[in-house]
Formats: sequence, C-alpha cells, structure tokens
Amino acid sequence: MIRTRPTYNGGSSDDSASDDDEEDAKADGGDGQDDGGDGGSDDDDFFVGDVDNSGDEEVREKPKGKRVSEKDILQAQKREKKSGVVYMSRVPPFMKPAKVRHLLEKYGEIGRIYLVEEEDKRRKQRVKSGGNRRKQFVEGWIEFKNKKYAKAVAGMLNNTQFGGKKHGFYHDDLWNLKYLPKFKWRHLTEQLASERASREQKLQSSVSQSRKELDEYVRNVERAKMIQGMREKREKQAKKKGMEVPVTREVSRNVWQRDVVVRSVDGAGRKGAEKTARPSDDAGSDSKRRRTMASVLDQIF
Repeated sequence: MIRTRPTYNGGSSDDSASDDDEEDAKADGGDGQDDGGDGGSDDDDFFVGDVDNSGDEEVREKPKGKRVSEKDILQAQKREKKSGVVYMSRVPPFMKPAKVRHLLEKYGEIGRIYLVEEEDKRRKQRVKSGGNRRKQFVEGWIEFKNKKYAKAVAGMLNNTQFGGKKHGFYHDDLWNLKYLPKFKWRHLTEQLASERASREQKLQSSVSQSRKELDEYVRNVERAKMIQGMREKREKQAKKKGMEVPVTREVSRNVWQRDVVVRSVDGAGRKGAEKTARPSDDAGSDSKRRRTMASVLDQIF
C-alpha cells in the first residue's frame, strides 16, 4: 500500500491548482516542454520527441578534471535498479508533460517523462481542416524513482477517470497506464536510438538507390544522343558524296531461357512423364518479334 496525498476525486484543496492548470490547458499554446515547476531540479527536465539525458542524475557530466568514481557508478546502478517505468498508451488531447507530472507526482517521486509527438502529416491535416494548431502527444513513458509505487499507480489508476472538477478539461478522460516489469529508462533510450539509426539507414539506402537510377538514366540518354549524332553524321556525309544512305543494321539479342517443364496427370491422379514445352520456332513469329525489337530500339536510340 502506497502513501498518497489527497486525490482529485475527493474534492481536496489540490483541486483548485489542478483546475487552474486545466483551464490554462485550453488557452495556453505551450510547446510540450516544461522545467518541472517547483525547484527546477534535474528530475523536472523533460525531453519530447527525442532522447535527452540532461535531467538524468545517473549520467550527469562531471566537472572537467574529476573522474567518475566507482562509488558513483554503484549508486547510479542502485537507483536504476530501484526505479520503475510506466507506459502511457494514450495521452489526452493537448496534455503536456508538466500536467502529467502534476497529476502523478502526488503518488510517488517521479524522475523523467517522455511523450511522443504526433506525426507532422497528421498535425498538418488537423490544422488544414480547421483544428487546433497546438502540439499533441500520442503516447509516453513515466519513470518513478520507486518501482513499487510505479506498479501500484498503474494498477490503481488504469482505466479510471482523471477526476477533478466536474467541468474540468480532462475530467472525463481515462488513464491508460501499464507497468513495465524489468524495463528501465536505458532500455527506452536504446530503443529510440535503434529506431533512429534504422530510419537513417533506410533513408540513406533510398537516396543511394535513387542516385544510381538517375545516373543510369543520364548515361542512357547521353548514349542515345551520341548514337543519334553518329547516325546523322553518316547520313550527311553520304548525301554530300552522292552515295546511298546506309541502312542501320538491326540489333538482335539472343536471350537464353530455360525449358518449360509441364507435368501431366492421368485420370487416376498419377503423375505421368514429364513433357518439355519448347518455344515455337515459327519463322513468322520470329520475324515479327525482330521487327518489334527494332522499332523499340529506334525509339530509344
């Protein structure tokens, strides 16, 4: 059982501050980042849409000339082992990290909060259709300093109303929380870094493939222009000398293909002997194929 401060559902004195924040959420066009409000401690640093360890006590940069001792490393590992992460599968419309912290910090000490912004394409569509221009978040992760509190909060608040004043901005929204056992904050940063590297690799591969296709197209165009220029030059020289214009020799390409194998099945369902279907050697079809190939090559070159 965890100790909690007075809840919003009970109509306590904290309702006034909560409702003021809820009313500010309607008019405030914040950017989704907050310094944590009171005290400005490192735990109140937020990072939105990217990995940022500026508020992480475990990896805080030491002054130059001072090395990280083994004691500091052990303390950081101990804090990490004690912490727990809660996954928020849905963030209410236009709720900022500061509001999430304000609502959950009464249940236990909170470390870092990370909310994922919606895609730019989706936001542009909403703005184009006359919707709100403010940033909106789709999911998030909340780190509690004590994993016991994290597990208890997720089990207690999941699928329950936010509560507060009856006409509050988030009164009827539901919490969507899930405790992630054996999941630490470093796992989240590693996952985000891996996804970012994968996106960059795909983008680089796509750009490289597009560049190759463009280079190949340019080479073919230049080659076609060169062949066309050589052909026109030969025709001009032949006309000056009073000779007949030389006929361009058709280019024939023989492409080797495997024989097509057809398996026959008799009435009893037994497989018969294999029959090899060879391409037809009809002279008419062969000449037609050559004429088609010649017309295609003339269009290209």
